[in-house]
Amino acid sequence: MNARRPIIALAAALLLMGAGCDLSRRIEGRLPFSLEKALPAADPAAATAALALESGLSFTVRPSRLGMSGAIDEAFGLDARALQVRVRDIGEGGKIVLEWTTASATGSLALGGRGEAQAMLLPSFWPEGDASAAANGGLWLSERAYEDLTAGSGRTEWRLGLAENAFAALSKAFTAFNDISSRLYGTATSSAPASPFIIEKTAVVEAYPMTVDGRIVLVRAVKASGWFGEFLILENEENPLILKATVNPLAEPALRALESAEVRWQELGYEITSLRRP
Repeated sequence: MNARRPIIALAAALLLMGAGCDLSRRIEGRLPFSLEKALPAADPAAATAALALESGLSFTVRPSRLGMSGAIDEAFGLDARALQVRVRDIGEGGKIVLEWTTASATGSLALGGRGEAQAMLLPSFWPEGDASAAANGGLWLSERAYEDLTAGSGRTEWRLGLAENAFAALSKAFTAFNDISSRLYGTATSSAPASPFIIEKTAVVEAYPMTVDGRIVLVRAVKASGWFGEFLILENEENPLILKATVNPLAEPALRALESAEVRWQELGYEITSLRRP
């Protein structure tokens, strides 16, 4: 009987090793990063520059509630509201065509004139099917706004925008939103800039962790904030992707103007939790 114990122990160890490998794969599938050794992150500037804006670039966008991180959803595998976004085409004049999917919907969004845009289109407003937005940066800061923010005055105007011919039902709600925003901001400070959507550069995050191609990589990002909210922007002049948008609770009274359009204003914020290069 004793002679058989080493054989039994060896068999048990082999089974455990096999189960462990399978368990590791299962656990890894639920995490927003790889359990394997992460890519070297000694040079965040180089890693940031390597994230080019090109056809085939894809990323995961998760809604966040008034500052609650979208990465929490990813860690627990709550994928129902996550958007899987892919850059389908890049054209002249800052044109970008995106295609996106969720667990229950699909759509495409054509952005035109990103170079001079002064507005973004939050994922909460993306309609199903095909849509277009003229002079809109989508989830990217425009070239002009990025230059103003990083190399110019350190501030720029960055508004909420709507997709052209896609949100007729929202136009009245947004007119009310803009009007209320201006009045509220005007009463909040006596030295107000021309717009409540002015954002100012507040910091440079020199090592921001991002999941890129399944591995954790450190990148550089610019933080900008204003009355409406706070933004974290990839420090890449060619690809100023807005990695995170957090709505300021001070803007709540104005945001309630959108309730008539059945918009969940508490979830206008979002976070890009992972990217994959083509």
